[in-house]
Amino acid sequence: MEDNHFVIDIETCPISTTGYMVLSEEEKLKLINPIDSKVIALGIRHNNEDIIFIGDDEKRLLENFWNKWRAIKETNPVTKIIGFNLIDFDLSFLTTRSLINNVQICPFVLKHIVDLRDKISAYRNGKTKGKLKDFAPFMGLTVKEIDGSNIADLWMEKKYDIIKDYLINDLKITEELYKRTKETNIIYIERW
Repeated sequence: MEDNHFVIDIETCPISTTGYMVLSEEEKLKLINPIDSKVIALGIRHNNEDIIFIGDDEKRLLENFWNKWRAIKETNPVTKIIGFNLIDFDLSFLTTRSLINNVQICPFVLKHIVDLRDKISAYRNGKTKGKLKDFAPFMGLTVKEIDGSNIADLWMEKKYDIIKDYLINDLKITEELYKRTKETNIIYIERW
């Protein structure tokens, strides 16, 4: 049976970058929420193809993203949506930023969302150590020298190609992690 899925990941940046560079790491982390930050890049990996939306016009990015999501789901309504920390961060962020930008989302059903962090931690979020990049070496995958904490700086320096490359790499790592969780039956852990 064919495995119908697509992988998503997002990158964000504070709405106001004035004074951002001099903030402490703790203060920077406080800005990573959908009220103080915006989406600057979105990625979808579907059928071994990476689709990246990146730019300054957040409303347009969100519209293009949800339209692509909608098109994939129209082909197969039970297509799974795969991600890492997807429920707690990406989907929450996307939904809130879509509300703020008055963008129509493509409604989703949580049973079709596969949050790999939840699966790997056996649904003990916050209790298990490990970011996406921490799992890549176990699968022989390359980790970029940057991480999510560098995205705002790269955005302010207009290094969009580096952000795009980083996002594509994260999509690939996420898909390989999904495959590994299938091979090890971890994907079949259910909460209830």
